[in-house]
Amino acid sequence: MTNSVRNIILWVGCLSLVVLMIAGFFYLKHRQVKLISPIFGIPKNRFADNIWFPKEASDESEPAMFYKISARSAFFVETRTGQVLFEKNAHQKLPVASLVKIMTVIIALENRSFDEILQVSAKAANMEPDRMILIEGEKLRLEELLDGIFLVSANDAAEVLAERATGRREDLPALTAVRQAGRQEFINLMNSKALQLGMGDSQFINPTGLEEDGRSQYSSAYDVALMVRYAIYKWPHLVEISSKQHIFIPETDTHQDYDLYSGINLLTTYPGVLGFKTGYTPEAGLTLATLARREGKEVLGVILGSEDRRDDAKELLDYSFKKLGVKNETASD
Repeated sequence: MTNSVRNIILWVGCLSLVVLMIAGFFYLKHRQVKLISPIFGIPKNRFADNIWFPKEASDESEPAMFYKISARSAFFVETRTGQVLFEKNAHQKLPVASLVKIMTVIIALENRSFDEILQVSAKAANMEPDRMILIEGEKLRLEELLDGIFLVSANDAAEVLAERATGRREDLPALTAVRQAGRQEFINLMNSKALQLGMGDSQFINPTGLEEDGRSQYSSAYDVALMVRYAIYKWPHLVEISSKQHIFIPETDTHQDYDLYSGINLLTTYPGVLGFKTGYTPEAGLTLATLARREGKEVLGVILGSEDRRDDAKELLDYSFKKLGVKNETASD
């Protein structure tokens, strides 16, 4: 074989490989499949943080159950196997209210430890409506702020995390412009992390989940499940925090005392529920991410746009555990 023939074969092989890579990239992009490996030009760091994706549903959702629940969207999955148990409009982009705070917590914990101290700004102290009632100038441990976020969905605590948790401007004067720069950096990190986790249906504009006029903030039931599963497996202590029905934070020389009660009534009414987070705004309706364990099975469920999230969750948890072969336990009214 002459050198010219070898060169032609080599060039044809290289050209074919390039064509295959480009074709594969556009195929994956337009099919919106769940990318799990860094191929066809997809940067590895976009998916390096998440090695878990739910499996495709093995059959269609039961029609009667689909129409029985009030939620606009729902997604229930067994976290250890990735088995999809129920889905309804799982990829529909919707406002998710305070479930946004789960991403806020993720970014905070990737930059700070549970024991680090953060100071409350005037803006954070004035956040409404759900709040711990933080006071400007107070200093609290990050975990104490997480108590407020998970039990009372505290917007003031979420705002403290957004302003302070990246830790790159702590030595500069506490000017409004400086805090706003840190806050925007934090929100940018929220959206970057969403891409890393494969959350293709999400866009975040603030750390609280509150609506802002003229700006879109949304996610999907599927994306929220990816986010929650990442959080609970990287920081299992978050499950412990969200499982508390009541937390009392004693007064110290840097902050007042706080008496917090959980808004997740499933903790006391549905056997096996451990947490995790509720949300509500008029636009989003009632939202919920819940985690339940029975007989070695772990179900993660997300409900968006519900009119009765408690009953929706009970119906779908019953359905999910039944599908897993777990016997039903009597839930309280």
